[in-house]
Amino acid sequence: MTLAFGYQLAATWLELHPEASASQLVEFLEEESLRARVAAAEVYVATGKTSEEGALALLERESRSYRDLMRNELSTGALTPPTAGDR
Repeated sequence: MTLAFGYQLAATWLELHPEASASQLVEFLEEESLRARVAAAEVYVATGKTSEEGALALLERESRSYRDLMRNELSTGALTPPTAGDR
């Protein structure tokens, strides 16, 4: 998921579920992320680029690396959401 898509997905989900808690939103986004990673792993395996185990290991490493990057950007204030005009 790109960052802009993630913001749009979260914003739309919140519009559909205005009474939802932050933890419910996070749960939804985690589920969507898992679905995307599983689909990517299936593509890697289907195209013969790697085994199923190799694809899942690669996607897990990429996911941890991305979380580390986001954690760093959030802690330094370098991550800024798009403005309303960018959506």
